[in-house]
Amino acid sequence: MNTAIGVQLTKSYLQTRQVRYFRGHHDDEFFFLVSAYHGRLHVHLQPSGPSGAGVHISIVAERYYPEEERAQVAALVEQWNVAERGVTATVFDSSDPRLVGVLAEQRYRARDGEFGSFIDQVVQSAIDLFGRLRALAGSPTHLLDAS
Repeated sequence: MNTAIGVQLTKSYLQTRQVRYFRGHHDDEFFFLVSAYHGRLHVHLQPSGPSGAGVHISIVAERYYPEEERAQVAALVEQWNVAERGVTATVFDSSDPRLVGVLAEQRYRARDGEFGSFIDQVVQSAIDLFGRLRALAGSPTHLLDAS
C-alpha cells in the first residue's frame, strides 16, 4: 500500500460513514470530530510507515486534565492499556504547565483487516477511555478547555 492508497482508504471511510471531515496541517492528513456522551473527540487519520504503507490513527479529547491529577490520569491510562488490545494511550504535557492531555493511537496495516471496521473499533476504544477519564475527573467543570 502506498500513500495514495492510504489516502484513498481514508477518504472512502469518511465518505461511507458520511462524516464531515477536515484537512489537517500535514499533507494527506484528515480529521473529524466524534460527539460522545462525555464531549467531543478529535480523530486524526494520516498515512504512515515506509511509503505510506499504513494509516496512523490518533484521538484526543477536546479537554485537558489538571496537572495535579497527572498521577491519577496516568494510573487509569496504564490500567486501560493493560486491558485494551491494540489501542495505546499516553499522557502528554500541554503548552500550559497546569494541564496534561491524553492521546489514544493505533496504526492500521493492510493485514489488520477491513479498514472501516478497524477505524470504528479504535474510535469505540477511545470513547471508552475518555469516558473513564471523564468519570475520574468528576464534574465537567473540573476539566479545562484545550484552547
